[in-house]
Amino acid sequence: MKDFFEIIKSRRSVKYYKNEVKIPREEIVEMLNMANTAPSFCNFQPWRYIVVDTTEGKEKLAKANYNKAQNETSSAMIILLGDLNYFDNFHMIYGSAVDKGYLPQEIKDGLYNDMEGLVNSLNEETKREIVYYDCGLWSMQFANIARAKGYDTNILAGFNKEKIVELFEVKEDFVPVMLISLGEKEKDGHKTTRMNAESLVSFE
Repeated sequence: MKDFFEIIKSRRSVKYYKNEVKIPREEIVEMLNMANTAPSFCNFQPWRYIVVDTTEGKEKLAKANYNKAQNETSSAMIILLGDLNYFDNFHMIYGSAVDKGYLPQEIKDGLYNDMEGLVNSLNEETKREIVYYDCGLWSMQFANIARAKGYDTNILAGFNKEKIVELFEVKEDFVPVMLISLGEKEKDGHKTTRMNAESLVSFE
């Protein structure tokens, strides 16, 4: 547990990375898979991602990314997308749970009927909020995983969403949520202060 807390405390938002460090795609995929263990609404896992790790891809992303230092120096930029049609994957996700013996078939069938009604009752704004919430959980999970492996990240909101959709031909039902820079730091991220829980909490 001590190592876990050290990872959390040592994580910083890094702006400048060692440009010569190239993280293998296999290792990036490994980190993505580990981050996929993050919780999500009804386990629908609405996160999708585009990993931009080529010179050509970085040049294209630069047209929509306001964070130039991270874009230029990171090993990879991850475009995190949220799938608004996450319920379409119900049978794949819950069918896999049945195949592995985690869930009886009759329970899956009952869940489908209940969840279909629930999801269909949600308006577009609520669906979007759920996607942003779940992707936020995923991004923090990914940042800590990267830190545990000796890498650094920066979770970024400064980009042109419409331009991202246009440049990377993002599907209509996918919404750009954030960018995450990934690499090995060239300079330490700035130390910051945090408010004390004692000044924020109330107990009842």
